[in-house]
Amino acid sequence: MTRDKQLARPRLFKALEQVTQARLTLLAAPAGYGKTTLLTNWLAVSDKNTAWLSLDEADNEPKHFFFYLLSALRTLDPALSLAALDALEGSELSAVLTLLVNDLAAYDDDILLILDDYHVIDNEQVHWGLEFLLEHAPPQFHVLISSRSDPPLPFSRFRARAQLSELRTPELRFSPEEVGQFLSQVMQLDLLEADVCELEKRTEGWIAGLQLAALSLRNRSNASAFIEVFTGTDRHVLDYLTEEVLQKQSAEMQDFLVLSSVLTELCGPLCAAVTGDENSQEKLMQLERDNLFITPLDNRRQWYRLHPFFADLLRQRLNQARPDLLPNLHALASEWFEAHELLAAALRHALLTANLSRVEKLIQKNPRDPGSEQELKSYLHTSGEAQELRDLLRRLNHPLATWSTGKTPLRLPYEQPLGLEPLSERELEVLRLIAAGFSNKAIARRLDISLNTVKTHSKNINSKLAVSNRTQASARAKELGLL
Repeated sequence: MTRDKQLARPRLFKALEQVTQARLTLLAAPAGYGKTTLLTNWLAVSDKNTAWLSLDEADNEPKHFFFYLLSALRTLDPALSLAALDALEGSELSAVLTLLVNDLAAYDDDILLILDDYHVIDNEQVHWGLEFLLEHAPPQFHVLISSRSDPPLPFSRFRARAQLSELRTPELRFSPEEVGQFLSQVMQLDLLEADVCELEKRTEGWIAGLQLAALSLRNRSNASAFIEVFTGTDRHVLDYLTEEVLQKQSAEMQDFLVLSSVLTELCGPLCAAVTGDENSQEKLMQLERDNLFITPLDNRRQWYRLHPFFADLLRQRLNQARPDLLPNLHALASEWFEAHELLAAALRHALLTANLSRVEKLIQKNPRDPGSEQELKSYLHTSGEAQELRDLLRRLNHPLATWSTGKTPLRLPYEQPLGLEPLSERELEVLRLIAAGFSNKAIARRLDISLNTVKTHSKNINSKLAVSNRTQASARAKELGLL
C-alpha cells in the first residue's frame, strides 16, 4: 500500500508529538497493529530531530547493535558519536557509551532515537547498554522503542519518575470511526454501515485483520455474507497468526495456549487445573509482556482473555490435533468453576462434555440462577433442538423446557448431540451438498454464494466435526445423524 493510501491518525500523531516530554516512549502492540506505519507517517509530517534504526535478529550481537545505533545518530551530525565509534572495537561497552553520553550532552537540540522492531533483541548485554544510555544521557536525548513485546527495561522506574510515555494496543487499535475511514478511503470499499460495525466488532480494531478482510471483500457481490463468516478461521487470518505469532512461541507455550483455548476467560489457577501446568500464572504474565493478543480483565492481572481471532486459531488447532481431549478439558474447567461457586461457567463447560448427569447436578444446585439460565438459553439457541437437554429440562420441570428464542427460533433439522459445537443452517446446507458429491464450485452456484465462502464453510465444518477432509466430514456427519 502506498503512503498516500494510508490512513492519517491525528489522535496518535498528537500523542507522538509529546515524545520529547519523556525520556522513553514505548510503542507496544502485537503483530499487525500498524506500529511502523504509524511512525513512518508521523515522521513525514513532524519536524523532530530523529535517528531511526530498524532491527532484525542479526543485531543481537552487542557491538553490531551499537555500531548501527551510533551510525544512526551520525545521520543527524557526522561528528556526533564519532569518538564512541572509534572506541567501539577495543573498549568496554560502558566506556563507549560514556563517550556517547558526553557527545550528546554537547548537542543543543532535542534528539529522538527510534528503535523499531526491538522485540527481536534478546541479548542481555544489549538491554544493559540501552538501560545505561537511558540512565546517563542528557535531558535532550529521547528514545522511542517500537516492539511487539515489553523489553526487560526498568519501566516502573521510569514511570515513577514521570519519564515514560506509553502507547499500547488500546490506543493503536482502530476506533470505529477509523475502521470506516480505512475501509472506504484506503481500501476503496463501499460497505453498509452495519457491515462496517460488524467488522469492527469481529476484529476489535486489529488493523491486519481488517486489511485481510478488505482484500477478501474486493470483487465480492455479497459483502454481508462474507463478513458473517469472517473469523479467525479465515485462511488468510490463520496463515498470518500462525506465521507471525504462534510459530514464534516455544513448543511448551504453544501447547499451553492450545489447551487453554477451551476457556473464554483465563486465570492462573484455572489454566493450571485444565492444562496441568503449574506455571500457568507465569505463562499468562509472559503472554501479557509479549503482547500476544491477550488482554487483562482486571487491574490485578488475575483474569485475561484472548483476542477472538487468536482464540479461533487455537481452538481449530485443538479440534484438528486432539479432539479427543475436548470433553475432558471442559470437564476439568467445569469442576474448577463449580469448586469456586461459579455455577454459570461450570454449567457452560458441562454442556460441552456430553455428561447429562453433571448438567443435571449443576442445574439442581440453583434452578433459578440467572447466569445459569442465560447459559442454557445460549446453548438452546445455538444448538437448535438440543433434544437431550430439552428432555432433561422437562423432566426437571424447569421453566426453560418450553423456551424459544423469540420471533425466529433457531430450529435445525437434527438433534444436536451434547458436546458438539453446532453447525449453522448454512453449514448444514453445504454439508449435505458435500455428502452428495457436489464440488465447491457447484455448491457455490447452487447456493448463490462465492467459492471462497464455500471454502470457509467447509473449513468450519471440518473444524467443528474434528475431521480433515470431505470424506471424513460426510462419514462423521452420518455417525452423528446430521445427514
